[in-house]
Amino acid sequence: MGTSVGGRTLRYSEALGFASIGVLAGIALEGYKLSGAITSGIVSSGSPEFAFDVALSTFVIMTFFTYHRIPISLSQVAIGAAIGAAFVRGIRVNWLFTALVASSWFLTPAVGLMLAFALSLVTKRAAKRIRKALTLNALYAYLTVFSGIYSAYALGANTVGLIVGMVGVPRSERLVVSLIFGLATIVGMFLFGRGTTRSVAENIIGLSPSASFAAQMGGAMTVHGFTQFGIPVSVSQAVVGGIFGAAIPRRIVVRNDRLIREMFIGWTVAPLLGAVLGMLIAAFL
Repeated sequence: MGTSVGGRTLRYSEALGFASIGVLAGIALEGYKLSGAITSGIVSSGSPEFAFDVALSTFVIMTFFTYHRIPISLSQVAIGAAIGAAFVRGIRVNWLFTALVASSWFLTPAVGLMLAFALSLVTKRAAKRIRKALTLNALYAYLTVFSGIYSAYALGANTVGLIVGMVGVPRSERLVVSLIFGLATIVGMFLFGRGTTRSVAENIIGLSPSASFAAQMGGAMTVHGFTQFGIPVSVSQAVVGGIFGAAIPRRIVVRNDRLIREMFIGWTVAPLLGAVLGMLIAAFL
C-alpha cells in the first residue's frame, strides 16, 4: 500500500484498513493455490521438523530486514530455507520446479514494470479526455484504493497462502488456520509495516495518484497471474517493478539510488540467507 500513501491518496491508517480486507479475502478465496508449493513442489515431502526449520529461518531473516526497513521477499527466503533444511534432513528437492520458481523471480519485476508502463500510458491518454481536474483527481483516488486492495488480495493469495501450506492440517481446518495466519499478517502490518511502507512510498520515487494506480495495479496483476499457476513470487519485487514502470512515461526521476541498491542486494541474498540459516537450524536444533 506504500504507493497509495506516497501518492497522498490514503492516510497510513486507512491504507492498513483496506489492506486488511484485501489480505483476508485473498487467503480465503485463493490461498489454497499456493498450499503445496513448498511441501509438494519444492520438496518431495515435509515433516513438522522441516516446517519448523523453514518457519524459524524465515522469521529471523524477515525480522532483520523489516527492522532495517528494506522490502524483501518472504517467498524467496522461505524457499531458500526449504532447500537448505531439505539438504540436511535428506529430503529430495524437485529441482525442475525450483528452477521454474527461481526464473519467476527474474520475471516478476520485469512483468510488473511492463504492465505498469502500459497502464500508465492508458491512464495518461484517458486523462486528456477529462477536463475537470477535481473529477480526474477523485477518479484516480478511487482507482488507487481499488488497486491497493487488489495488491493486498494478491499478497494473501500468494505469499500468505504459501506459508499456510507448510502447516499440516486437514482440509476441513485449512480455512480456519488460513484466517489465523491472515490475522497475524494484519497484526504485523499494524505493528511493523510503517517503515517498509515509507521506504516504498517516499524514499524511492514521489508518485502522483495516477502513477500510484498504475504501479499498484501492475504489481498486483503480476502476482495474481503467477498465483494461477501455483508459483510463489515476490510482492515487493512486483510492486517496485511497477513503480519504475509507472515512472517512465511521466519521466519521474529515481531519487534514492542507495535504497534501490539495498533492495536489489536483499532480493539477491534472500534465498541464499534462507538456505544457509535453514541448514544451520536443521543441523543444530
